[in-house]
Amino acid sequence: MPKVIIIYDSVSGNTETMAKAVAEGAASVKDMKVELLKIGTPFSMSLLNEANAIILGSPTEYGNVTHQIKAFMESMAELKTAKKLRLKNMIGGVFGSYAYDGGWVVDAMAIRMKQLGIKLISPIVSAVDHEGAMGVHIDKVSLEKCRELGKAVAAKTQKMK
Repeated sequence: MPKVIIIYDSVSGNTETMAKAVAEGAASVKDMKVELLKIGTPFSMSLLNEANAIILGSPTEYGNVTHQIKAFMESMAELKTAKKLRLKNMIGGVFGSYAYDGGWVVDAMAIRMKQLGIKLISPIVSAVDHEGAMGVHIDKVSLEKCRELGKAVAAKTQKMK
């Protein structure tokens, strides 16, 4: 059974809400296994070798991904170089939330994933916290885009099996 892994970080809950919507979209594809993992929760990097797709999500932290997501992407690169992580034919997606920094964090994640050889599937989702304050304030349109992202990645994964 094809597998999509969604790995995210969340500070205020916005990116977690988005991650759950991405997972809903991916799970809507028939015979798709979906795993949702929050950075900071212990898991083995070898899980990625069992996946057909990876979707990363991060809130914006001073104009960048969080340091946990950055460290995760650096670990992916190191393990790929050491030939311990198989990323060939891997597809993926990115999503993120922001309040003040313009939402370019998703562009940085997309560039890094492409450098790792992961083929990105659209849409790339960047959602603003409309309230500009702590709490979950992601609008319904952005959450629907998250579902579309999950579904698009899972559908492409299903075609590749």
